[in-house]
Amino acid sequence: MKFKSLKSNIILYLILLSIIPLVIGSSVVLYQMYKSKEESLYNKHQQILNQVIYESDNIVKDIEHAGQYVIDKYPVKKHTLLTGLTQVQKNIKTILILNHEGILKDFGSSLKTNIYKGYDYSNMKYFQAIKKGDQNHWTEVFLSNATQLPSIAYSVRIDNQTIAVLIVDLSTLNDYAKKFKSLDNSTMVRIMDRNGIFIAHPEKPESVSQRKTINGSDIYNRFISNSLDNKQIIFYATKQLKNIGIYGTTDKLKWIVIVKERYDFIFDSFNMLILFIILFIFSLIVVSIYFSLKLSKSIVKPLNYLNQKMDDIAHGKEIKEIENTNYSELDILASNFLIMQEKIKNREELNREKDKQIYDSAKMAQMGEMIGNIAHQWRQPLSVISTAASGMKIEKEFDILDDDKFNNYCDSIDKNTQYLSDTIDTFRDFIKEKKELKEVILQDRIDGALNIISSSLNNHFIKLVNEIDYENKIKVTLVLGELSQVIINIINNAKDVLVENKIDEPYIKINCTSKGNMAIITIVDNGGGIPSNILPKIFDPYFTTKHQTQGTGLGLHMSYKIITESLKGKLYAKNTDIGAMFVIEIPIKDD
Repeated sequence: MKFKSLKSNIILYLILLSIIPLVIGSSVVLYQMYKSKEESLYNKHQQILNQVIYESDNIVKDIEHAGQYVIDKYPVKKHTLLTGLTQVQKNIKTILILNHEGILKDFGSSLKTNIYKGYDYSNMKYFQAIKKGDQNHWTEVFLSNATQLPSIAYSVRIDNQTIAVLIVDLSTLNDYAKKFKSLDNSTMVRIMDRNGIFIAHPEKPESVSQRKTINGSDIYNRFISNSLDNKQIIFYATKQLKNIGIYGTTDKLKWIVIVKERYDFIFDSFNMLILFIILFIFSLIVVSIYFSLKLSKSIVKPLNYLNQKMDDIAHGKEIKEIENTNYSELDILASNFLIMQEKIKNREELNREKDKQIYDSAKMAQMGEMIGNIAHQWRQPLSVISTAASGMKIEKEFDILDDDKFNNYCDSIDKNTQYLSDTIDTFRDFIKEKKELKEVILQDRIDGALNIISSSLNNHFIKLVNEIDYENKIKVTLVLGELSQVIINIINNAKDVLVENKIDEPYIKINCTSKGNMAIITIVDNGGGIPSNILPKIFDPYFTTKHQTQGTGLGLHMSYKIITESLKGKLYAKNTDIGAMFVIEIPIKDD
């Protein structure tokens, strides 16, 4: 049978389908171009907005500095100061000096106005505000009688008898706004006071002179009244004129600054291009669906068959052979999967053997530690037995061994022999190889582990602080010896750290409580904690900070496997203020 080439078929159909990702990619690029255009506009408008706000706030700051200068210097320089400031400061057209009754007693002006000393300004708001106790006051924007240009007054108190009023010409803002023009040569910036009345409108200066307001306009109703400042907005100046832009407010006087451009001028041609691309994409989608159906008939059926076989392998079902699919590439793939299945099987056997070796190595290391613990446990009772036997022998030789003494010696030997027997039973449970699940009281199992390790701790002068809750008995199901193995491993590690670091008044604290359906055991030492670069690795196999003659790096790894795999719980470590804390969480048996 002549085999078909899957590669040839895929190439054939991909030639036809390659236009689809091309069109999709083009659509994504166009969309990104559109968003990039919006973002570019936003960044440009934001930059202009920041510049205009900065310029507006600078004018205010300059006037406030000039006001402070008048406060500081007028008592000395008098009229000379006023004429100098109005000539140097282009925005300050007039400075009035009023007495405490509001009567003009001095002035300086760069304008030819009918100002004369003795005029009564006591009804003016800028005088009334200072008279009431304000140290300074900004008025609302108004049209100057002399220039018919937007102006504002700033009044300050020089002393208890004198008030200065600086009349500021704001027409420079209109000149500044003229600098910012769109591609259609229209100006982009409008400035209004906080009441919405125009201060600067380069295209329609009559809007300023006629004190027109933006209140009631589309941008005011939808955006400004809702405080949507510093966001890209689309609004209508008229029913036909659509704008895109941004607005913000100045810091000091809360003037409104709008930066805008005509939306249709910027986006209409771009939108027509997008519409054309959408229609083109739609037609190509129809074509691609047709060829996709043909492609599915050609390769989907054998792929489904192969997929089913691979699924069987993934779920552990052994596949002996896979039928030919008439596609050489798929048949090679199937053959490779069969080879992979065999290699996975061999690897699993190898891993099981490796796990057994790890377990045996850890068990042998622990057996060595157990022999040391047995030696510690037996030392005192053996000494008592030896002393009793020697005492009986000596007293017998001197014929002073009476029945009472004999019985006391025998009782002492019997008591310590029983203790040795109990110790052997405890160690036998610990090293028992047969994995039998038993329901036990958790506190009892912990006590058994502590009995094994206590002599070793005492030998190193390490205090064991027992904070176990014995009132509420916690039932768990486990293999005898496994939990003890984990607790002894953790305590032995803590002991080694305390000894190595030569901790003053070393101690290990153990606690056991229950929370919900989990039993929680914590073991804390005051050894200073685990370095942060080591903490994530402490449960890895063969990882150890000890010398090779002192540790194998398997104890904590086997402890982790026992808790997570055998007991279906959790084991983790963290640092406290005094040292390391190991936390064991295991499920509680339901009653």
